[in-house]
This record gives sequence, C-alpha cells and structure tokens, in this order.
Amino acid sequence: MDSPAPARPRRTPSSAPPRSSGPLFLLPVCGRPLGRLGARAPITLHGTVTPRMTVLASVSLATFLVTSLAATQFRSQPLPPSNRLARDEALRQSVTQLEDQNRALKARIQGLQVDVKAGEDESARRSSAFQQVKAQLDDQKLIAGLTALHGAGLTILLHDGSDPNDPGDRSLGWTIHYQDLQDIVNVLWASGAEAIAVNGQRIVPNTAFHYAGVNILVNNASRLSGPYTITAVGDPSSLAGGVGNPDQLAELKSRSRIYRLGFSWLRSPHLSLPAFDATFLVKYAQPIG
Repeated sequence: MDSPAPARPRRTPSSAPPRSSGPLFLLPVCGRPLGRLGARAPITLHGTVTPRMTVLASVSLATFLVTSLAATQFRSQPLPPSNRLARDEALRQSVTQLEDQNRALKARIQGLQVDVKAGEDESARRSSAFQQVKAQLDDQKLIAGLTALHGAGLTILLHDGSDPNDPGDRSLGWTIHYQDLQDIVNVLWASGAEAIAVNGQRIVPNTAFHYAGVNILVNNASRLSGPYTITAVGDPSSLAGGVGNPDQLAELKSRSRIYRLGFSWLRSPHLSLPAFDATFLVKYAQPIG
C-alpha cells in the first residue's frame, strides 16, 4: 500500500504584509470577485493541458519575443552617416532656397512701396485734403517703423567673449544671448529712442527675439549672428546715459568684465535706419475701448 502523501504546510498570513514600493491595483481575475480583505477567490481550471499545447504556447511566446526584439532594434537603429549627411545637406539647401526667395520678395515689396509713395505724392499735389490725410499716414508709418529714419543717436557694439574652457562652467556667459539684445533694446526705448535697428533689422513694437541654433532669429524672418551692431536714433546724451546707468544692464556688464565680452557704445551724429520689411504677425488682438 502506498503511503499517504505528506500534507502541504499551510501558509500563515503575516500580521503586517510587506509594503509595496508603488501604488497597489487590485483587479479581479477571470471575472471572479475578490475575496474579503483582498484575498483572491479560488480559480478552477477545466480541461487538460496537453504537451502539444505546451509546445505550441512556448513556440508562440518565443516567436513574439524575437519579433519584438527585432522591431525594437530596427526602430532604434541610427541612420548611417551617409544618410545623415544627405539629409543635412538637403535641409541646408532648402534653407538657402527659402532665404533667396525671401530676399527676392523683399526686393519686390520695396519696389512696390516706391511706386505707392510716388502715387501718394502725386495725389497730394492735386488735393489739399489728401495732403492732410497723407501727413497723418506718414506719422503712423513712422511709429510703426515702416519709414526709413535718419538722425543722430547711439551705436552699440556687441561680440562674444573668451571661452574659459571650463567643464564646470555651463552658463555660456561668454556668448551673446538673445536676452541681451532684448534688454538693450528695452533700455534704449526707455531712454527715449525714436527708432532702433539690430544688424540692419528694424525693431518695431511686436518684434521678438528667439534662438535659431547658434544664431538669433528676429522679426520671425531674419537670422542674426555676431558681432552685433545696435543703432538707435534719438538724443545721444539721453541714450548714452540710459545704457551707461550702473543700475541698467548690470548682468551684461558683469559678464563683460569676467569673460571679456565685447560691450561698448559711442555717440553718432549721423545714423541711417532702414524701414521694417518683415510681416506684422499678430495672433491675438483686441480693440481698445
């Protein structure tokens, strides 16, 4: 007679179950409700699992794992160097073509503006009422930056400083940032500037500066690179006093001393600022009053 099988030792639940390191989600298994205090209800399997079914399940699982691994490696495989070079070259050519088209369109706009001005002047000579309207229109164009301006003012020169080659210094304080241009422009406006240009690009009330790789994007169209020349038409003494004020541009002046960053200005008796030649992109506007 066979001896009876030894009884399985019963597990005694611990009075303090181990804590989970994350949130615990309790889900019913096979549609059965969870027992009291989260204990799972017993599950009864009907039918017999044959060796053939076990082999098929193992083969299916192995096939799935191999396929998933191959797909992951395919997706994560970097582009060959030749493909990357071709892609980068295609992008550079596209940028060059778009910039050429932009310059051609700007030249065409300038030609049309000359024709429009000639028509306005001719109409003003024939009608005194139109002369008054044209004078008001010219004032608004001047405020909007649509008219070239000449006069005395201030010229500010900026260029990058010396790279300290310090791995621990990640501030890039030796380079000119777009925030530096913004700060200088704001100080000039506050000091009474009538018109401002940066590297030949007219600054208007809705002008924005952004990073564009190693360059700075202004007016959503033009890429600027150092060194930078900021010209402002206005009273030279007032403009120089605003920029030279110790309470203004303190951070930029400190970096200029530490990294030998170029930051200087001089009064200019004759400056010529171009008209604004980009687009007025206004996404959100609401009438006042």
